[in-house]
Amino acid sequence: MNHPAFDFAQLRLWAELVCAPLNQYALCELPFRTQIAVFDWLRHKRWHDFINEPNMKPLEATSLAEFVKAVEKLVREWTPDGADWYLQPWFRGHGNVSWSLEPGWYRPSNPAQGIGADYYSEATLLEKFKLRAPTYLERLPANDWEWVFLMQHYGLPTRLLDWTESSLIALYFAIRDNAGDADAAVWVMNPWWLNHQTFDDYVLFAADDPRAAGHAPLRPGEKLKGQLPLAITPIHGSQRIAAQRGVFTLHGTERGALDRFASSRKTEGAYLRPIIIPKANIFTVHQDLAISGISESLIFPELSGLCREIKTGFFGD
Repeated sequence: MNHPAFDFAQLRLWAELVCAPLNQYALCELPFRTQIAVFDWLRHKRWHDFINEPNMKPLEATSLAEFVKAVEKLVREWTPDGADWYLQPWFRGHGNVSWSLEPGWYRPSNPAQGIGADYYSEATLLEKFKLRAPTYLERLPANDWEWVFLMQHYGLPTRLLDWTESSLIALYFAIRDNAGDADAAVWVMNPWWLNHQTFDDYVLFAADDPRAAGHAPLRPGEKLKGQLPLAITPIHGSQRIAAQRGVFTLHGTERGALDRFASSRKTEGAYLRPIIIPKANIFTVHQDLAISGISESLIFPELSGLCREIKTGFFGD
């Protein structure tokens, strides 16, 4: 990482200020370009600290069998002793292990600032989509929640971050576009634990539940009230979300919250863990998944998914 315009010592000072208790919102007072530099520095520093913490070493899988064993290990650890059921984790695949757990709305590196910047808001984006999308839809969404899930589905930035209840689907996404030039990762999370961080209660509910009101889609003039991310179950309004067993985290005002939880040296980090797929083993795991029937047409049950699968099998990648 290289930030020639910034003094490294100053970056570290700002980063430690942001990480300090009760000072995490001090970042908002910094110029936006400085915010990006600080978050970039923190992301790399926290990952380095994480992999060097003796009790929080990432799990590693060099084959599908090892991946399944790693998932089983976490499920056993997270399921209460004596329970006649098992805890269902959530999974998210990353093609590069260094990627952050940040939703699309917080990823743009150069949002508008200054006069007129208020136009480029979450609420305006939603209103613009609602105005122009009906021409392309057979059925209109019933509420703003359904509109936001539709936006996420078609690639517009939102505060939603995609997860799945299927470990193999997450693994597929982790290696799908990885050419073996970087380690991949599947993040595994206990969603009840996350909501305990947010609500101080082990609960899991749908997006339109009143308890999610502080994280709800914004209307013009409204400000976001929720701070920490929230684990929610979606309205399965599309065949793709249903096929991928999609679930979501909905993020609040605290940027980088999941990355902070993951890198914590306390017990919090134990319930948000990566399983690393070394770059040298990407092709092997890809073959294992194909043999197991985890394919493009299964993940994307539509004509475009089928065509991509046929094309790959006929011509190669």
